[in-house]
Amino acid sequence: MGTYISIRGWIECREEQITQIREVIASFVSKAERYRFDAEGAAMYNQGWVIPETHINWTHYIFYGADIRIQRLDYIRDQLKTLSHEVVWAEDDDTRYIAGIFHADHEEGTEHYIWTLANGQFHEVATFTSPSDD
Repeated sequence: MGTYISIRGWIECREEQITQIREVIASFVSKAERYRFDAEGAAMYNQGWVIPETHINWTHYIFYGADIRIQRLDYIRDQLKTLSHEVVWAEDDDTRYIAGIFHADHEEGTEHYIWTLANGQFHEVATFTSPSDD
């Protein structure tokens, strides 16, 4: 059956950055072999991304949520790393990157990750616990 990890979180961006975000996400399908699976599997994992067609006021929020095989964790992590430093909006002297936060939890509670995207950087906090002996 396999082991799964639940990933969920959001990105905060400007409307002008949405096309860049779509392009980065789509570009990972052609990189599927690096992650030891095919383009069809990569496209399936990309379905976890939700980009709303409408928004309220000026900030756009893009979401990811899926239970994925633990072997595919790097696929999503690397998408987030790439998004954090490649998606830029600049006007005059003002350069803005996307911001966001994601949580990933192993189905057995043995691994937990918090990923933050801010100021062109990707940060990871990982905690590991032993399985309980109930």
